[in-house]
Amino acid sequence: MNLQKMLLALLVAGLVVSVFSAVAVKAEEDTISDYDNVKAEQVINDINNTVGSGDVEGEIKYDQHYTTYRLTASPQSVIIGNLVSATAETDNSRFTHVTFIWVNLNGIQKVETVSVSGDNWKTAQSTYQPDKLGKWVVFALFVNANSCKWLYAMRWNCFKVTRITQQIPDFPVVGTAGAMTTMLLGLGLLLNRKRQKPI
Repeated sequence: MNLQKMLLALLVAGLVVSVFSAVAVKAEEDTISDYDNVKAEQVINDINNTVGSGDVEGEIKYDQHYTTYRLTASPQSVIIGNLVSATAETDNSRFTHVTFIWVNLNGIQKVETVSVSGDNWKTAQSTYQPDKLGKWVVFALFVNANSCKWLYAMRWNCFKVTRITQQIPDFPVVGTAGAMTTMLLGLGLLLNRKRQKPI
């Protein structure tokens, strides 16, 4: 009996630890933290101002030493439920990660930090499957996360999420109308012939 209680206690303890560790990882992924050169509050204010401004794309530099940052969102118009891919690129050899932030008018929907790859041009990619219609903005924070947390720049790019358009082709309507007209003409001819025949 003691062995059963001990196994049950270990099972419950393992379950509790796994739930708390999953929550801690999730909470870490879903936040924007302070950087050594920029506070998180300023980054969030910049994001809110950008979303409110209606700018389709742009850039804010927090460190003026490096100049080339790119962000593309593809496709620019997507049907709800389909994947959108964001690719960030730079020639800044010091940056190690990109934090992608997916935003719609209801606020931040996803925050994902991705390690970069490449030698001369560093790139990182994130995907998201939007579940709400309207204008969306994806932000890329270009970060060095080694010895110090340094934010070099933030770029953004907009895309639009639309609903599924129902397209009814025109040819069945024309075909149905043509068939009905042909049947009515045939019936008219048949009735006209019956009237002309002597009984």
